This record gives sequence, structure tokens and C-alpha cells, in this order.
Amino acid sequence: MDVEKLWEVLYKERNTASLQELPERFCEDVRRYISRLEAEKAEADDTRRSFVEDEIRNARMKVEDIMRRRIGKIIKLASSGMDAPSRGMLPEEREIFQAVKRQVEEGKAKIFASIFGGSQSAKSEPEAGVSEEDEPGEEDNKYELVRILDNIPAFVGTDGRVYKVGKEDVIMLPRTNAEVLCNRGVAMRFEAYKKRGEGTR
Repeated sequence: MDVEKLWEVLYKERNTASLQELPERFCEDVRRYISRLEAEKAEADDTRRSFVEDEIRNARMKVEDIMRRRIGKIIKLASSGMDAPSRGMLPEEREIFQAVKRQVEEGKAKIFASIFGGSQSAKSEPEAGVSEEDEPGEEDNKYELVRILDNIPAFVGTDGRVYKVGKEDVIMLPRTNAEVLCNRGVAMRFEAYKKRGEGTR
């Protein structure tokens, strides 16, 4: 690794909308490069030390610019509801992606809960059983079958999908969204709907 290679990485990151794939050992190579310069600075005379200090400063600025641009792209990907690309992210960047995605989904659930009602349910269930270290667990995969009782606007579920439903539709929804709609009275769990219909015969 050297300053020219860093410049090449930065140039590509600046001029591509997608996240470019970094070398597998990028972080280690940069760390060794900076360490090598620091060791050289310690042994250099005053004139040479000045040049080495400039190179260290230049390298650090380029690394910071690269990571700032990459993190911006990662946040954009995570907030769009997309899954993490199979290639292109460093392990540390994947952690950022997952953390941002969880926060966005939590925020969406709270917003729709405040619109459709049942905010207490939305606060307690969307990320139940999920910690910063865990992937979305079993709770996030629970769905309920509901019957829509009225026309409602399209909405984004806690699973990141856009749901467009109309009156009398029967659909599987994430548990949190199903609870919100049922609490608001615009949907009914399908089993409850069937039992109510059987009781009126």
C-alpha cells in the first residue's frame, strides 16, 4: 500500500455510485503503510521528516475521505431496505449496515404506529429479542393472517416490504403491523373474522 494506491481507491469511490470492492486486507495494508511511515519519520533527519509527515497527513486524509464516502453509500443502501451486498463491504462496514438497517426499520414501525394507532405495541414488538450483536431473530419472522376491513394507504411493513391492500383483502402481515391495523379497527385477524361469521349463522 502507498499513497498512489490510496488515491486510486479514492478516485473510484468518488466516481462510482455503487460501493466498490476493497482489497480483502485493505485495513491491514493501510495500517502497515502508516506504521512504516511513522518508523521512517522517527529515524529521519529534519528535512526528510517534514516530507514523511506530509505523506502521513496526506494518507490519513485520503483514508478518511474514502471511508466517509463509503459510509454514506452504506447508509443509503441500509435505509432503502435492501439486503447487504454479498461482496464489497468490509466486516466493520457490514456491522454499520446492519445497525443502520435495524434503526431504520424500528423508526418506520414507530412512525406507522403513530399514524395507524397501537403505538405501545409497535414500541415493544418490532425488534423483540434482537440485540446489537444479533441478526434479526425468530420474532421478526412472525406473520399473521388478517382480513382488511377498510381501504387504507400503502405502507411499509416492519419487514421492509411495501404493502398495498384494499377492503376485503386477506393477507399475511408482520405481527407488529397486523396488531396496529387490528387495534385501529381497519383489520381483523382472519381466525377471529371466521369465528365471528360462524356465530352469525
